[in-house]
Amino acid sequence: MSAGGDNSLKAVVVAVGVNGFITVLKFIGWVMTGSPSLLAESIHSLADVGNQFLLWIGIRESAKDATPEHPYGWGSARYLWNLKSAMGIFFLGSGVTLYHGLSHGWHALKGDLPPTPPVEEGSIDPTIVGISILVVAVILEGYSWWVAYKEVNAGRGETSWSDFISKGDDPTGVGVLLEDTAAVGGVFLALGGLGLSRLTGSPIPDIVATILIGILLAWVAIFLAKANGRLLIGAAVDSIQLELIRKTLEDDPIVERVVDLKTLVMGSGQMRVKCEIDLYEKLVAAKITDALKEDARRLEKGEQPMKVLVDVVGRSVRAAANEIQRLDAKVKAVAPNAVHIDLELI
Repeated sequence: MSAGGDNSLKAVVVAVGVNGFITVLKFIGWVMTGSPSLLAESIHSLADVGNQFLLWIGIRESAKDATPEHPYGWGSARYLWNLKSAMGIFFLGSGVTLYHGLSHGWHALKGDLPPTPPVEEGSIDPTIVGISILVVAVILEGYSWWVAYKEVNAGRGETSWSDFISKGDDPTGVGVLLEDTAAVGGVFLALGGLGLSRLTGSPIPDIVATILIGILLAWVAIFLAKANGRLLIGAAVDSIQLELIRKTLEDDPIVERVVDLKTLVMGSGQMRVKCEIDLYEKLVAAKITDALKEDARRLEKGEQPMKVLVDVVGRSVRAAANEIQRLDAKVKAVAPNAVHIDLELI
């Protein structure tokens, strides 16, 4: 789990700025060329801008302080907005792109597509303009990808990439990285489709590239929806950290056994620990031995038994509470991202 939780913020801000500029360039290229893959890439970038804006809202929402209505904070708001972003990628990005590509493919098979007008001598070839725009897009998308990679890698720590992507508690940064990866891959697909269509004079390569871009976006959307859905419905931390918490409690000499240890990811870099523990009563009593001896002398002197018993019970409860607080601090030391620790005596 990430300790910080906002390593993804810089990646989101950079991605919004870069994709906003690229979207304008791609739409200009589509207007000039009529390329379906360029339109697909324009829609792709426009969807990225909207989706990454949703990620930014999620980061802001998750940083809110706890309130009486939300006593455990707003950490999971990030996953809700991430899920909305994934749905945007699926329906707006992938859905519209696939519809556009398949529609062009159908018309191409029927022979309904108008022929590409010849380039007049001395005029600028719009296809070359489109390719040039895509080359610029590759450079800018590559920069955005590099920023996202560095930020996500910084938050990954010692966790392997596979575990961080599939089990991490911050799909926001992963989402930006995957979207940027899909963006770079989509631009290369569009470049290949547009270039091959120009060389062969056939619209088919461009149409195939459009459909592949739509499929790529659908995969990213499904993956992100699954990752955020897992956290929204309440996921435990990874087994390594769970066992570390269990071992820390079980190794303490005053703990007889640990029962029902549960964890819950509450947000990026935030978790809750709930555990029932059984203490060695003799060891707890040993910590108040001197006080108990004094209580015995009070009884020998004829002091009212009920008053002495109340003092004994109160002192025993405080002794157990002190041990719970000490164990709470030990859990916090090995799991600094545990913002809520509930240790209960059985």
